[in-house]
Amino acid sequence: MKQKKSKQSARILVLEPDEQLGSAILNVLHEAAPEALVEMTRSLEEAQQLVLGVKPELFVLDVDAIQDLGQDFLYDLRTSHPNARAIILTGVHLPEQREQVAGLGAIHFLEKPVAHWDFVELAQRLLQRPTETAAEKFQGTLRDLQFTDIIQLKCMSGATAVVEFTGSNGEKARVFFEKGQVRHATAPGRQGMAAFNEIVRWKGGTVSEVADVPDGPRTIEMDWQQLLMEAVRGADEAAATAPKKSRKKKGNPKILAIDDSLMLLSFVKEVLIEANYDVTTASTGEEAVREAQSSLPDLLLLDFILPDMRGDEVCRRLLENPGTAAIPVVYMSGYGAELQASRSENSNVIGFLNKPFTSDLLIKTVETHMPKKSEEPEQTKPKPAEPEPAAEADFPVEQEPAYREASEVGPEITQMPETPWWTPAPAVDAPVAAPAAFEPAAEQYYIPDASLTGGAYFCGDTRFFSINRALQIIATQKLTGTLQFFWDKQPVELLTQNGQVRFATSRDPELYCPEAPVTLSNVDPDRIAAARAQQQETGSPLFIALAQENLISHEPAMELTQQHGQKLFAELWSAPCVRFSFQEGALPDFATVISGELDVDQFALATLRFVQFPQLGDRAYYDPASVPAYTRDGFERVQNLRLTVAEAQFASQFNGVRSVQQIAKNLRLDLKLASVTLFRFLALEIVECWPGGSVAGGERKGVFQRLGQAIGLGD
Repeated sequence: MKQKKSKQSARILVLEPDEQLGSAILNVLHEAAPEALVEMTRSLEEAQQLVLGVKPELFVLDVDAIQDLGQDFLYDLRTSHPNARAIILTGVHLPEQREQVAGLGAIHFLEKPVAHWDFVELAQRLLQRPTETAAEKFQGTLRDLQFTDIIQLKCMSGATAVVEFTGSNGEKARVFFEKGQVRHATAPGRQGMAAFNEIVRWKGGTVSEVADVPDGPRTIEMDWQQLLMEAVRGADEAAATAPKKSRKKKGNPKILAIDDSLMLLSFVKEVLIEANYDVTTASTGEEAVREAQSSLPDLLLLDFILPDMRGDEVCRRLLENPGTAAIPVVYMSGYGAELQASRSENSNVIGFLNKPFTSDLLIKTVETHMPKKSEEPEQTKPKPAEPEPAAEADFPVEQEPAYREASEVGPEITQMPETPWWTPAPAVDAPVAAPAAFEPAAEQYYIPDASLTGGAYFCGDTRFFSINRALQIIATQKLTGTLQFFWDKQPVELLTQNGQVRFATSRDPELYCPEAPVTLSNVDPDRIAAARAQQQETGSPLFIALAQENLISHEPAMELTQQHGQKLFAELWSAPCVRFSFQEGALPDFATVISGELDVDQFALATLRFVQFPQLGDRAYYDPASVPAYTRDGFERVQNLRLTVAEAQFASQFNGVRSVQQIAKNLRLDLKLASVTLFRFLALEIVECWPGGSVAGGERKGVFQRLGQAIGLGD
């Protein structure tokens, strides 16, 4: 047992059988807390004996190296050391910023190989005395251990088991695991995902593993990490709306908002709740019909295009039911002609709200179309003055809608000071739109042969041409070939097929995989060396070569190939300068071994999650007053991304008005963490950052003033 000297300070217990990793952990903890007493144990039995006589404030546990580390040990710790905290080291890839997910504050997971800076910062924060930061989520202790922590441990260990949860009121629920995936769940009155979503909200109670239970039906197909994040997101949303509901007055008008965009629903709900409306939401037509029948709202805000049916079908089904036939419907959409036709067919459609819209226009439209209660006196409002013709058009010029309700407040839109929930970047100092240099030339024009540029289909330099732009060209042109990146290390190769990413690799095996992962611990070192030599010669990732020789199984080989390729590619985002060149052509045979392809945006986001704050250097510092705003196609693209809960919450804050500082405050993030998250969206060119004063000031300038500014003529 190895110890470090300490004054009267924190006690830390480390459970790590590997001596080399244990030594590295000691160095990190000594840097994070020089005066702490660190107790190093090599086995679960040794750790259990040690905790009988001491009260560590922090536990550091390697879940991969300890076979029996599971919920029983953690619940023992929860009982005997309720004020302690725990760091779990794991080789399983977890989405970034899990600490920001509510309900996961008791245990903090770090993915191996652990970034030194991340480990130091986390240990420092967990060892802080709960004075000024007592309210932060990082102050969660083992007393707050959630069932989500147990679910993660079961999945990471690849378990096939049935775990029974007993809630604080005696209610029972079960989760069925199969090879590290959640496949079924039961709770009182619920099954499948509905049951799982209910279980993760439970606090308190007991957990036990149940033997000799028949296999349940397969009701859950989602990957466990995505499943857990979706469940926690739902719990977050329920918790977030609870305080607002307590402030509502009885008898507030009820609104049901239906849209398949969660961000739009979040925006609509936030705005209308603040305006003293009771708001419920639905994301499909079926859900909307059920909710309307059960809650009988006063008004429906309905998107015309939904995943399962169109808005006119929803309206028709509402009309068929006498209980919902009288509920008025306002469409939220941009499909003018189809909506006009639908209105003529469905008498319950009384108005339209064109996307995009401001919060003021949303409130005004709801006020206009909300049915007046019989006891509510009709308020007389002064007739709005006719707007005077403008001397010059405001910029950017909004398109005239294909239809307009006489009762809608269209003429007043220009008077609204707030930027729409989706907004193009502010127009002040806006650069003149770039020519379509990267769009394919029409077929009737002469296209120079690729041989003129050394066989490259396209090439560039990140000082002038972003990595994201290169990826977007591959996607839009559906290219098959290799995108090579040249920087201060050995080149990185990205293999693509039909516009999607296969994987990234390098002919430098040490750069690609500097340390052999645990999966290769039982493989002959000579065979590993041969696989590395083959990678140096052909670029084929060493894991593929080992899998082809049946030295490791196919599935972990594919996962390791993707993971190490993404980590390698991640380094390019923070490199000072990268040159790249795309060679079109058939892929090498080893590329076909990987099953499945990734959309370029999904791949890019996955790689950006590996980028840590210290790697960004000066790029990590943004003016706190600057305002992120969606690019022209940014909002459409972000809706198609599989975001983590933290990322989705961050993206929902982009409305062209909130500054970086305000977003960080709203989400309770420090600016450092907010900067790392913002960097992902900037690198993907989903948002742009604009000076803080540009939004309000720009709205008062006309198109000619702005054009003059853009070309240097001043005001």
